[in-house]
Amino acid sequence: MHNDDLSAKALTEEKSLWAVYTKARRIPFNSFNTWTTIIVVMLVIAQYCVLDISLEEKLKVVRDFSSAAIVIVVSVLGFILAGFTIFATISQPDMLVAMSRHRHEISGLSYLKNNFFIFMRIFIYYLTYTVACLLIIVFGVKGGAVHKLVAASPISCRIEEWLVGFSYVFLYGGLFFLLMQLKSFIYNVYHSVMTAIRWKAMQDQ
Repeated sequence: MHNDDLSAKALTEEKSLWAVYTKARRIPFNSFNTWTTIIVVMLVIAQYCVLDISLEEKLKVVRDFSSAAIVIVVSVLGFILAGFTIFATISQPDMLVAMSRHRHEISGLSYLKNNFFIFMRIFIYYLTYTVACLLIIVFGVKGGAVHKLVAASPISCRIEEWLVGFSYVFLYGGLFFLLMQLKSFIYNVYHSVMTAIRWKAMQDQ
């Protein structure tokens, strides 16, 4: 692997959040976060399957939860943006430059991009979930465009059941996934601050 992606020019080669996300996918997930999320999603699926309520009531649950979830997620997004600002402010420029010149063994990215992309990936997850909640709130209204399109299908009942079920699992499972990402985010902020302090201490020796 050549070192062109460790040059100063490579620091600004990503021109969009999508470009950042595609490279951030190289960074492995925490195994605890992955397995607990899978378990919770399976439990949510089982919960939905045994719910002894009508489809209309399930749809109401989805609508109400999406409205509450978007408020929670946007509030947390503000918190993690503040955390990222702390990391970016306290980090020494010399340390960041040094990190950009060394490759992370697992992801293949520079240590600088590996650390920053972890934060950016979490921002992207929160934004994606927020947009999904907004779409459910806007298009999940009874009598709306989606409702009329589904009603026009000969298998409308089955499509509606699948849409409500998918939304239910996505909302509850997705929120748990975001909580696990928040857990990791808090640790990453702590670790980044300690790294910056250690770097400063080593420079003063």
